[in-house]
Amino acid sequence: MLNLSSINAMHLDAIREIGSIGAGNAATAMSALLGYQVRIDIPKAELVSIYELDSYYDDPDSVYTAVFASSSNEDPFNFMLLVKESEVGKLVSLLIAKQFGMEMDADSLTSDMLDSALGEIGNIMLGSFLNAVNGLLGVSSGMTTPSVTHDMLASILSIVSAMFGEYGDIALVTKSNVVVGTGENVNSLDANILLASGPKALETLLVKIGVM
Repeated sequence: MLNLSSINAMHLDAIREIGSIGAGNAATAMSALLGYQVRIDIPKAELVSIYELDSYYDDPDSVYTAVFASSSNEDPFNFMLLVKESEVGKLVSLLIAKQFGMEMDADSLTSDMLDSALGEIGNIMLGSFLNAVNGLLGVSSGMTTPSVTHDMLASILSIVSAMFGEYGDIALVTKSNVVVGTGENVNSLDANILLASGPKALETLLVKIGVM
């Protein structure tokens, strides 16, 4: 099984490229869902100590929403959509405007309605990301039903730390930039898509694309 400490710059660049392909799929799907051009860039994939992961993306005490899902195969790929809580309303309002043709303040929604909308957004984005990974692997694994949680960033990322902690003290994570709209209507969202999978799943992927 792959030892994450042996990951080199070539592997990280390959993982970033895989992330970019997945992000392209997710952006296309989100454009159709929201009715706006969406661009998702993944500028880096990095190895981070699990003890420093809680401050990698932002202040650990910042409140975020996370949508988490995994592929349904034996060695699953794990995906997480991280959105700063203050940005959630903006994203959901765009979805409501496109799907129902009406303007609505997301603050007027119940928590169940908000989470349902976020689950749908996560399902589209993360499912599209998984389709890209499936295409590279030549498989057709499904995805678990996305789960939605609202908490401090440190608490959310403790899930990722615990997962990688089974194999050592290093996590391999991706960072992304999400931009919705163009021109005067452009919105840069404080959001990230994490491809955070265990060593065995990563090894399978790196072997398949010929860099191991």
